[in-house]
Amino acid sequence: MEATVEKLEAMFLKSETDLEYIEKRLKLDLINNAAENKCPTKNLAMMMDTLKDVKRKHLLLCAEVKEITAMQKESMSSIQNHLNRAMELSLQLQQTAHVQIEPLNKSEQEAAALINSAVNQTTPEWLTQSVKDE
Repeated sequence: MEATVEKLEAMFLKSETDLEYIEKRLKLDLINNAAENKCPTKNLAMMMDTLKDVKRKHLLLCAEVKEITAMQKESMSSIQNHLNRAMELSLQLQQTAHVQIEPLNKSEQEAAALINSAVNQTTPEWLTQSVKDE
């Protein structure tokens, strides 16, 4: 799931850069063509309006990705809390029943470490940058 979110983040970062390039290119074309009277400004104005709509939709999608990322972090935190609570209950059960359970094996330790690292990751830079731009 995290790999998919990272792919989405990269795609949104690239699309945002592409949109900025298109906007700058259209403005430059508008200036150049208006000076030469080659292209009616009405068409370029419509294209600029369309670009603004695309950028608005892009911002909405970025907000959705931000929300998904927050939900993912919340889910991972919840899973970690439940796992920690289950381990505590297991220890209490061992002590109460006077039974010794083997320590976590290597794959279980790796899974616990993976959950801890996923929960402790920071917000991606592209996400905080898009919030600043708004």
